[in-house]
Amino acid sequence: MTIDREPRLMGYADRWSAAPGERLAVHASGPDGDADAALVDLVRESDLTPAVPVTIAPRPLRPGSRLETASVPTPARGGLALWIRPKRLGPRQVVARLGASEWRLLLALDEEGRPEATVLTPSGSMGCRLRSAVPAGEWSLLAVAWEAAPLMTVLHLNDFRTPGVSAGRARLPLPSPSGELLIGAGDEHPYAGRIALPMLTEGPLAMPGRVPLTDLTTGPELVKHLGPELLALWDPSAAPGAPVVPDVSGNGHHANAVNRPLAGLAGPGGGARTALQVSPEDLDDARWPVTCELTVPPDAGSTVLGVRLRTRGQSCVLPVVVRPDATRRSPVAVVLPTFTYLAYANHRQSSEAEYFGDYRQVTDRVITLSPVDAYLNEHRELGLSLYDQRREGGHVTHSSRRRPVLNLTPDYRWWMTGAPRHFAADLLLLRWLRSAGFAFDVLADEDVHEGGAGLLSAYRVVLTGSHPEYVTAPERAAFGAYVSGGGRLMYLGGNGFYWVTGVDPRHPHAIEVRRGHVGDWWDDEPGEDVLTSTGEPGGLWRHRGLAPQELLGVGFAAQGWGPAPGYTRLPDSYREEASWVFEGVGTDPVGCCGLALGGAAGDEIDRAAPELGTPPDTLVLATSAGGHGHHYRPPTEEAGLGAQAVRADMTLRLLGSGGAVFAAGSVNWVTSLACCDGDIRRITRNVLSRFLQPAACEEE
Repeated sequence: MTIDREPRLMGYADRWSAAPGERLAVHASGPDGDADAALVDLVRESDLTPAVPVTIAPRPLRPGSRLETASVPTPARGGLALWIRPKRLGPRQVVARLGASEWRLLLALDEEGRPEATVLTPSGSMGCRLRSAVPAGEWSLLAVAWEAAPLMTVLHLNDFRTPGVSAGRARLPLPSPSGELLIGAGDEHPYAGRIALPMLTEGPLAMPGRVPLTDLTTGPELVKHLGPELLALWDPSAAPGAPVVPDVSGNGHHANAVNRPLAGLAGPGGGARTALQVSPEDLDDARWPVTCELTVPPDAGSTVLGVRLRTRGQSCVLPVVVRPDATRRSPVAVVLPTFTYLAYANHRQSSEAEYFGDYRQVTDRVITLSPVDAYLNEHRELGLSLYDQRREGGHVTHSSRRRPVLNLTPDYRWWMTGAPRHFAADLLLLRWLRSAGFAFDVLADEDVHEGGAGLLSAYRVVLTGSHPEYVTAPERAAFGAYVSGGGRLMYLGGNGFYWVTGVDPRHPHAIEVRRGHVGDWWDDEPGEDVLTSTGEPGGLWRHRGLAPQELLGVGFAAQGWGPAPGYTRLPDSYREEASWVFEGVGTDPVGCCGLALGGAAGDEIDRAAPELGTPPDTLVLATSAGGHGHHYRPPTEEAGLGAQAVRADMTLRLLGSGGAVFAAGSVNWVTSLACCDGDIRRITRNVLSRFLQPAACEEE
């Protein structure tokens, strides 16, 4: 449990997308005392509602994924067993805790990895320990049995790997009839690793003549074998990824899966989905109480608002997309890539440094941390991003918005570029659209995920944000149907539509990403790349036969953070059906300035690739080919292609249906649009104005 000595003002709203008239629940933590809360329009940079007084208090964070059940039987004669596969050995780890305050049983691994069992009571304690350590990265079955009588308590511990057991005896009070059970990463000495099929019995777990427990690695086998002595058996395979792990004994002692342990994993003997992985660093829900509720004004219009919290010495802003009223639609929609914001939520520079090793491989900038990034490096209890490595090793598969996200602010500047990225960059796009006189609505990824093509079809033109990297299957299908049905799409980013992403209706506040086997540090173990959210394969969309090039015309080609060049026009840009894109643009190359890295073609960039599905009628208008130095590198799946593949391509496709797709092919496009009153603005204005004309995009 963590409470900062000097509490930072921070919080989260209960949602990232709301409709006019809806109430937002705000959860905040900070210094004890008075504060105020208000809604502000982050696009118009104006107040929406008057400030109201609120009371702030420091709130704890309890990271750590685990199973919890508030009440299970604790018989005088019983047993607790489970399979474990520790991620690492070292500091003491409490695997399970059973009982109430007057009688508690702890099952743990000591500093050397040796299993130990301890009974704690107000009048004394007793324990026993095995001589041999369990191996890290391998499955072991641990079982502890107790027999409590008025004159003596006997404790037995067995790991079923080596002959013999460890036993202890002491005169202790009897257990209460029931108590709490916690398995996994608790508050003190948390366990990190996998668990499978924890069970609670009345009587000993192993008896002469019975089949060895090590031969039973599925829930049905154990239920049949243990019979009426089985008090509870928690089988994750009965409901993979559910917030409650079922007790398949029939006794109804279901366990809450707190902070969303990783599910859908192979257990002992290769048992499908019988295992969970628990980590001290998982945080699915901060579970802070509601500080206040604020109502989105019914006449707010579609925008991005901020919940502004202020104390005497601190302030913070929590962004929320205001989607349009169903009866009031603009001709243009901007879809903010909120799933990407979630993937990078609380992304830490320390993890990026570990990934790249020497930053000089990818940038010539001197890395300087903002106070926010320095704070995130020091405070891992805020939960990890999908780009952070766990301290015990291993990558992260889930990211939740039910926690403070400190890099989701209008003024955030990324350490690699010293410039806005993600939400802060996309907010600049919205402000430019407003200043340029375009009427538009704002949608979030989750709105398109839920509303599908029907939602997008209301708009003549749809714009993406700067980095729509993470999209779900329904969202991918919605964009495809929109374009093929005559919609006009402006893809104003880079590395878009790249990772298969899942949203579980049981966990609508979070995303799930299984990386698959792309040859990187976050590869999944064999057979474990299936999303428990949806049951579909994870990994790259291109490995599902849906490369970004098929829809957008371009797809991820390289990343780097050295100087960013502009684009040089190609012959296709002078064709009659495309020359209007550059009307009024007197420069070539274009995009040679920008807030990030000095140019429009930088950060993560995309190329056209017919072999990956770029349609043959796609026009490649301009390219940054040859303008990138050694700091730019292709991703693993493109590693063999060489320098010719390291480029950003600007493309245009006009469909016979009246649909059209313009692709910028660079994360930096938006930051160049925001700062340079020149060619990138002119091109963006030309394309958007043309796309808004009803018949202007018919294929010629």
